[in-house]
Amino acid sequence: MKTKKIGIDARMIGHSGIGTRIYHILKLLPLYISLKNIVLYGETEALTEFQKDYEIISYNVPIYSLKELLGHSTMKYIDILDIPHFNVPLRFLTKCMVTIHDIIPYKMREYHNSIQKRIYLKVILNSIKLLSKKIIVVSEYTKRDLVESFDYKHNVPEVIYNAVDHALFKPQNEKDKEEFRNKYHLPEKYLLAVGIGKEHKNLRFIVNNLSTLWANKDCNYPLVIAGSNGIVPESIQDIFLHFKNYIIPFPKIAYNELPLLYACANMLIFPSLYEGFGFPVLEAQSVGCPVLSSNATVLPEVLRETAHYFHPQDNNGFVSIFTKLISDKSLLDKYKEVGFQNSKMFQWDSSVRRIAEIYESI
Repeated sequence: MKTKKIGIDARMIGHSGIGTRIYHILKLLPLYISLKNIVLYGETEALTEFQKDYEIISYNVPIYSLKELLGHSTMKYIDILDIPHFNVPLRFLTKCMVTIHDIIPYKMREYHNSIQKRIYLKVILNSIKLLSKKIIVVSEYTKRDLVESFDYKHNVPEVIYNAVDHALFKPQNEKDKEEFRNKYHLPEKYLLAVGIGKEHKNLRFIVNNLSTLWANKDCNYPLVIAGSNGIVPESIQDIFLHFKNYIIPFPKIAYNELPLLYACANMLIFPSLYEGFGFPVLEAQSVGCPVLSSNATVLPEVLRETAHYFHPQDNNGFVSIFTKLISDKSLLDKYKEVGFQNSKMFQWDSSVRRIAEIYESI
């Protein structure tokens, strides 16, 4: 029997979300499958950590470019192509195992109104449905979105959840937390918002509501905003001018410091309007940070009953739930504990094991 040649498109390893998934697949795959017939496509510098285990083929074609639709010439010798996003090489699509994280550009039309982008998505997602070898999604919500929006009823996607690196994201000791606060000049108590580079992340909603509480002296917790590289996002600059003492734009930090940012926070507030999975809420829970989350899209699926929820467009509802939660230490402690247990449900080992099984079975 001919040995299968597997190619993995790793160009997006430096991206948040998708890149996190690629990284952990590459890190754990050697535990479950022989690597001698696996090649990685991507920038060699970005894949330095994996050079000792994998053959790497330099592939620097930009994401979402016309050239990437053609793929790399060596892909014609590959039996299975693992594509971690919907930006597939169309001419090799019948070899592809495609992971779809979300269809935000299609569903959130108010923020993604480019006609060209919508045509591209329709063509690509319908092509994946008809021609790909295997479709994977990261949540039941994304699976449902594909079935409802693109009629993915015959080539039904399989759910393989993302997960948390529990060796890194774990409860932190007080000494390390104090050193972290001192290093970045953080206050003893603060609220945290993360992943706010895109409009559907809904940052203005919470800043606008917190500003009312700050102005009335009903809340004295500042808000640390991570994910903006230390720059105040344009969507809240007008509010920032009046509340500079309460809004702290946080610089980009090393990935291994991220657990301390969560662990030092009194609460993660996650107001997103749409997620395909939602890494930050589980990362926060895994270090013991309670989560106050939007009840939109996939978040109740991931968090279940282990977080407090609010509607991401209900100002009064948010204020009511936030003030109740932040003033009740016993309630916060409860959500720390149940949240920590919930995060343990999401393990990279089991996700990567299943991916290896698919490689073998296709």
